[in-house]
Amino acid sequence: MKTLLTNGKLVHPDRIEPADILFSDDKIEAVGQSLAADGAEKIDCTGRLIFPGIIDPHTHFGIPIKDGRSADDFASGSRAALLGGVTTVIDFTSLERGQSLANSVASRRKLAEVALCDYSLHCNVTRLDDNILAEIPEIIDSGVSSFKVFTTYREGGLYLDYPRIEELAGVLSKYGGLLMVHAEDDGILQAAREKLDPDSTDPSLHGVSRPAAAEVRAIEKIAAIVTRTGCPAYIVHLSSAAGLAAAGQFPELILETCPQYLLLDNRRYADSDGRMYVASPPLRTPFDNLSLWQAVQNGQIATLGTDHCPFNLNDKKAHIPFAEIPNGMGGVSLLFPLLLAEFLQRSWDLSLLARLLSANAAAIFQLAPTKGCIAVGGDADLVIVDPDRSTRDWTPEQIGTIDWTPYRGMAAIFPERVYLRGRLTVDKETILAHAPGQFITAHSADQA
Repeated sequence: MKTLLTNGKLVHPDRIEPADILFSDDKIEAVGQSLAADGAEKIDCTGRLIFPGIIDPHTHFGIPIKDGRSADDFASGSRAALLGGVTTVIDFTSLERGQSLANSVASRRKLAEVALCDYSLHCNVTRLDDNILAEIPEIIDSGVSSFKVFTTYREGGLYLDYPRIEELAGVLSKYGGLLMVHAEDDGILQAAREKLDPDSTDPSLHGVSRPAAAEVRAIEKIAAIVTRTGCPAYIVHLSSAAGLAAAGQFPELILETCPQYLLLDNRRYADSDGRMYVASPPLRTPFDNLSLWQAVQNGQIATLGTDHCPFNLNDKKAHIPFAEIPNGMGGVSLLFPLLLAEFLQRSWDLSLLARLLSANAAAIFQLAPTKGCIAVGGDADLVIVDPDRSTRDWTPEQIGTIDWTPYRGMAAIFPERVYLRGRLTVDKETILAHAPGQFITAHSADQA
């Protein structure tokens, strides 16, 4: 079936243009002025913006945290994603004790079969030996080209020391992989924790226990590894002005930040639900927010991801020691609505938003040109939005199954319609079609 979107204003990563879009089945067939197509369903998009499908490069659906799991699985999380205009998520594998990388990818793909949106994967490397290193070429050939390491979480079995990270980076450089890094130096975090009362239930101590200095040191260490190995590196969830300044000395680093580090600050820990704001890295100061906004505007930040790892109110018990509070907050359904409202309020270039939320992630993680653009031959992943429909009157229940959000009361502009590979999946903020999501491999440029 053919669909013709007419009179819309297309938001490309490099320009905004009035144009029509014709798509048939899952692919875009034509983009241009005054298109005609016999038998096509015609949708008048006068007064509407049309963005390429949003890509959230950083989600954690149903992962183990402390003694529980994050509250969204692939079914509920992908539903929330679509309601917010996210048509592709990139989630993470979980490497169990004794498990191979290939098996960790296969296990995660099996869990993701219930996803309603499209998905890709990053491969977590939380253990390194000769067998793991030998698997890297096979994993890249299978369509997973990004590999994440942690410079902390020793107690959780996720930590890799810097020499091992460098060993991995050397192999990734040889085979075209991308190193992703949770950049908080474990030694600095341990020293900070030792100065605090472990029995304190004050959520603000979570932030004190994870100072920005840890982010700085880890970034500097990773930059040195990049220099020695030539491996590209992507710093996830950059949170601080100090970390930003450190990264600014190494322009080869690819930087991601998250809505929480732009829109929230550490004063929230004093709220009655302060425990709910515990995530890592922690919320910083208003100055850090401002610095990161400036980096967004000047292009130093390449992508915005949510680090979506939500919990319901009952999942984070009140009055427990701060270090025992499960880490994480949700946001996949609000990434685009919040940022669009913010960009419009600031009168910022919406093409920059298209780069940050779609095109850059598609390029970095090798999903382009199938994803990340409105172009002939690409997937018909399209988000139609009325820029005049900003609202603060929304509830968490409208956008997912989680009963708490850190963004309640903030201005948001939700999509009117969302197409996933040409199928109308959201209409008037309601899920219509439960089309199965597809696994999108890296290197799609080679496969197109």
